[in-house]
Amino acid sequence: MKVYFETYGCTMNKSDTDLAIGLVQREHKIVGSAHEADAIVVNSCGVIETTERKIIKRLYVLKKSNKKIILTGCLPKINPSVIKKSMVDAVVPLRAINTALGKFNGREIEASHKSEIDRYYLPVSRPNGVIAVVPISEGCLGECTYCATKKARGRLKSRYPDFILREVRDLIKEGYKEIQLTAQDTGAYGLDIGVRLHDLLTKICGVGGDFRIRIGMMNPKNVIDILDALVDVYQNEKIYKFIHLPLQSGDDQVLKDMKRGYTVADFMNIVEVIKRKFPEMTFSTDVIVGYPTEDEEAFLKTKNLIKQIEPDILNITRFSKRPATEAAKLKDTLDRTKKNRSRELTSLHHEIGLKKNKKYKGRQLDVLITERGKNNTFLGRSNNYKQIVLKNGKIGEFYKTKIVDFTFTYLIGN
Repeated sequence: MKVYFETYGCTMNKSDTDLAIGLVQREHKIVGSAHEADAIVVNSCGVIETTERKIIKRLYVLKKSNKKIILTGCLPKINPSVIKKSMVDAVVPLRAINTALGKFNGREIEASHKSEIDRYYLPVSRPNGVIAVVPISEGCLGECTYCATKKARGRLKSRYPDFILREVRDLIKEGYKEIQLTAQDTGAYGLDIGVRLHDLLTKICGVGGDFRIRIGMMNPKNVIDILDALVDVYQNEKIYKFIHLPLQSGDDQVLKDMKRGYTVADFMNIVEVIKRKFPEMTFSTDVIVGYPTEDEEAFLKTKNLIKQIEPDILNITRFSKRPATEAAKLKDTLDRTKKNRSRELTSLHHEIGLKKNKKYKGRQLDVLITERGKNNTFLGRSNNYKQIVLKNGKIGEFYKTKIVDFTFTYLIGN
């Protein structure tokens, strides 16, 4: 059969799709569009309601094409009640996609029963050729009141360092230049197997070759006790000077209500230590607006904190109730209030982005070109993970690049 994959959600989901394609392409042909396909696999996300609605709408559209539709990923685990039989032909776990496709053809194909963690021994398809996503763990140890991810991914399951190192070594030999380490919480890595994130990073930095490592999101509560060790390992030139540390709220009571496990002071201590050691660290954070116990005063604290820390990347999410979460029982904030707060933070983020990126104009940066952009451009990353748009270059190569212009989200270089 001709099979097309459509993916929603996080970097981990994209990695799951790469793994699924690796398993499926042994029996079937992978195609680049839904139009060409006999069967369409939708790898779904259910973290927020807007994404859920988008996927449901898309499933109805795809079903009208008379293709076989397979749904996998997080949404069926988070909110199975929204999945109707009229939308899909099969709802299966990632490893059972081949089995479902085989049944469509009247064949029985055994599903893979390899360990979810021990993925090193499974075929993985990575179409980019320069960027490789490497999961280091799945699940988390958090108890956040609003989050349904744990329902989909379970408790923390860390991969052993040896398997990760083998995978990274193989990728570097194959020519990959950017290794993206991903997890639901990279800061929690190894707490279940007796190692920590900085131990793993030290080992990966020891792999030979000229490549860069991007570290995925880490929960502040799991960074506090390893902060000094993280700062030490971040000094290695192979690690992008980039950190994704979600704030979620600038109000201590809201953080407590969310069961985030840290205070504003804890968060600020991490930020101050990181910025003192790495002044040009690209800093990414997340904020939820309209959490049920967030009043105007709490929101103002969040807004003022964003002004203070000036993040390079600000991911703003409007609170949405997720099934079987504690926060779903609370009285929701009005939609117009959420929208207004989101707009305020978005406007502030634009101002911060322009102010910070202006400082790079005229400077020369080392840039790794990682992929093609729009309108015959190339996209690259500086050593501190700033995105650079260039008119020419070769994917996978490092260049000295002069910054000639900027927007609030990216730099433009020659």
